Amino acid sequence: MLNGLFKLIVAALIAFGIVTYVTGGDYAQVKTAANEAMEQALARKNARAAAVETADAPETAEPETNVIDVVTKISRAQPLESTLTLTGSTEASRTVDVRAETSGIVLQAQRKGARVRKGDLLCQLDIGDRKARREAGIARLNQALVQARAQKTLSEKGFAASNTSSAAKTDAEVIRAEIMQIDLEIANLQIRAPFDGVVEGSTVEIGALLQMGNTCAQIMDPDPLRVVGFVPEFRIGALRLGNPATANLITGQKVQGGIVYIAQSADSATRTFKVEVEVPNSDYSLRDAVTADIEFPLDTKLAHKLPQSSMTLGDSGEIGVMVAEGGKAKFRKVEILRDDTNGVWVTGLDNQATVIVVGQEYVSDGSTIKATPQDGNILGTQS
Repeated sequence: MLNGLFKLIVAALIAFGIVTYVTGGDYAQVKTAANEAMEQALARKNARAAAVETADAPETAEPETNVIDVVTKISRAQPLESTLTLTGSTEASRTVDVRAETSGIVLQAQRKGARVRKGDLLCQLDIGDRKARREAGIARLNQALVQARAQKTLSEKGFAASNTSSAAKTDAEVIRAEIMQIDLEIANLQIRAPFDGVVEGSTVEIGALLQMGNTCAQIMDPDPLRVVGFVPEFRIGALRLGNPATANLITGQKVQGGIVYIAQSADSATRTFKVEVEVPNSDYSLRDAVTADIEFPLDTKLAHKLPQSSMTLGDSGEIGVMVAEGGKAKFRKVEILRDDTNGVWVTGLDNQATVIVVGQEYVSDGSTIKATPQDGNILGTQS
């Protein structure tokens, strides 16, 4: 660049000298001529630079269409049951502490974990002095009855007041009531199961003194078993008594039953309603207090089951998929209904859609594509 400028200045000086010689020192005329020479030199320089740039510039080519290879899957909508899923746990249908109604030394007791039927013996208490008290009561009763009959005879003959006969009869009835109380205590020495179930919780030991009101054994009834969950208030209106439900227990067991209870009042802290599902458990294979996922079917919708990897984001951040339509990639917004290990269920597509499952990350809405279905046959540009 400096070399070119030096040459330009030299040329201007030479021109200036020539003009001075010709004009005989007329400097005004010289100045005008020098300016004209300078302008001509600059014009020639600019023309040469433009020519060089034009020669070096590549020829303009027609824009080529960028075709992107993708893999597609033809997806058809299938009926999908919409479900309400919540976490709960199993509960025995009833659990009762069987308590003693009298006191005594424990002679027999059921072991913990034993299955019992209604009426089976849980605890046997020692009779103690009850037998002797009963025999003494019977003797007193017989004596009282003899006296009551004698007073009645005397009263009928006028040898005794009528109220004397009534008092003797009352004494006999009191003694009879005492004997009945002893008989009830003796009956209560045998504490029996009130229903079929399993002996759970604390049990008494043989030889221990069991007082009235103390627990002999805790009986749990696991058949039927109940699966209990708490439903948010905005979904409680979708459930009805008798509706079917499925429970997937953390143990791997799967059971089905129906709703038997829906709370009328929500929990004040969580704003949820308690719901109980009853399931059969005749073999006692299901246990109490096991975590479970409870599914309540609500309605049925048509949905597509797609690979999770086919999900992508639109320009505005919405979730959707890319589909092949007319040789172009098109973005379709979808709504996810269910997500599991085998795929994701979505709505928002036509009943049949050609979904791009490989290469969707490299195309945008409107991109020209060449699609290959998952079976390997090249379809060419979609039409």
